[in-house]
Amino acid sequence: MGKARAPGDERMKVLTNKRRKWDHHPMARFPRAVVRACRSSAVLAVWALTVVTDLVPARWRFGRWNRLLGVVAVRSGLPAVAAAPARADSARAAEEMALVVQAGSSDGSRRALRCVLVAGALDSGGVETVVETLALGLPAHGVEVHVLATQDGATAGRLRAAGVDVDVVAPHETTDRLRLVGPDVIQLHRADPELVTPLIAFGHRTVPVFHALESYLDDSAWQHLRDLVDAAPSSIAVSDAVARFVAERTGRPLPRTVVNGVSRASSRSPLSRPAARGLVSAVVPDLEDDDILVVGLQRFSDQKNAAGLVDAFLLAAESEPRLRLVLAGAPSSWLEVRRADVLRRAHDRGHRVHLLGESDPWVLFAAADVYALDSFSEGGPISALEAVSCGLPVVLSDVGFTRQLVEAADGWGEVVPSALPDASQRELARARRQRHQRNRAEFARALLRVSRMARQRVPATPAPFTEPAMVADHAEILRAAARP
Repeated sequence: MGKARAPGDERMKVLTNKRRKWDHHPMARFPRAVVRACRSSAVLAVWALTVVTDLVPARWRFGRWNRLLGVVAVRSGLPAVAAAPARADSARAAEEMALVVQAGSSDGSRRALRCVLVAGALDSGGVETVVETLALGLPAHGVEVHVLATQDGATAGRLRAAGVDVDVVAPHETTDRLRLVGPDVIQLHRADPELVTPLIAFGHRTVPVFHALESYLDDSAWQHLRDLVDAAPSSIAVSDAVARFVAERTGRPLPRTVVNGVSRASSRSPLSRPAARGLVSAVVPDLEDDDILVVGLQRFSDQKNAAGLVDAFLLAAESEPRLRLVLAGAPSSWLEVRRADVLRRAHDRGHRVHLLGESDPWVLFAAADVYALDSFSEGGPISALEAVSCGLPVVLSDVGFTRQLVEAADGWGEVVPSALPDASQRELARARRQRHQRNRAEFARALLRVSRMARQRVPATPAPFTEPAMVADHAEILRAAARP
């Protein structure tokens, strides 16, 4: 005789049978259909807004239009990983750097060269990092630095704290301020027409530095750049790709390539992996020790292709469930945040993707297993350099100097073809309208291969991507440009 069922067992059987019947009932599909419809509507709305954005002229798009896109911002903002507590040796390093800046020339036999770095906005980003490095490093080469910015921010604050003269002026005030400072040489770090135009009058002592493939510039802007390049004693590009792009657009000789450089990771007092993951878990609470953490550090902007990276990651995560992505950066365009967000919400593995605001890069590098960047275009991605200097294996799209970087790092990572066949605005707009980027599958496969290198670190800053080499090359060019 079989064992009698308990009353609770009978109730559970009845409930289970009812649930099974409900699962097959037509009305059961209604909630799921609503969810799918909402997701589809969100994707369609973001796609439509992308098309409209790509039609807006550049002179409005990166100002007024981006501010209007604030209506789609995340109300509470994006969470961020806090900086690790400062260590005593880091504070001493900052004090020593301030002394170098105040001392000026390290060679008393040469007169200090007075240089103005025209920097544009000085908040955060790759250009700001280069400007900060030069402002702090050039005094050791006998170059006295003064910085002109059009917008204050975190970088400007750090430079002032280190003893660097930083002035924030409106673009139309640039000419008057330059006459007041009276520099021997000027270095321009933005191709914005509002900065290029007033500098043409100082062209004979101005060295333009091209940091990116400025595909959004119109014919008038390129004509002003030609006028400046014609008058300038020399010009600089941060990668061979940028040099070729500028030469093609201006019809002028190739600028000299000086690749960006970063300091050794050891000078940044990196955290241990457990300590770093502890800080990251404050905003990624379900982070587990065996997760393979892929980190991307980039602004949420058109050319950075955050949505493409999320899409490729989700494809890879279907094969490797331990993968987790943290994508952190300033929301320069809230539309780009939403483009990435709708993709993760529509995917079963979307909970493995975390979109953060500006976060401490060194904490994220210490916590990460892999670094990834799938930009449409880049000049010289600083965050990729920093990741390599921390020993992280990388997966990068073939933009700027990324291929040269991975080769110099003894193949510690992979380079995947860019999603763009060329750097034109037309191709960029076309790519942004696609549901999947053309390099999606290849990037996903590279993520899976490189994830097997997780937790193997080889910290090194390969030549020529070192901070001293970059600063020395800039100093040499500036001194030559200042000669009568």
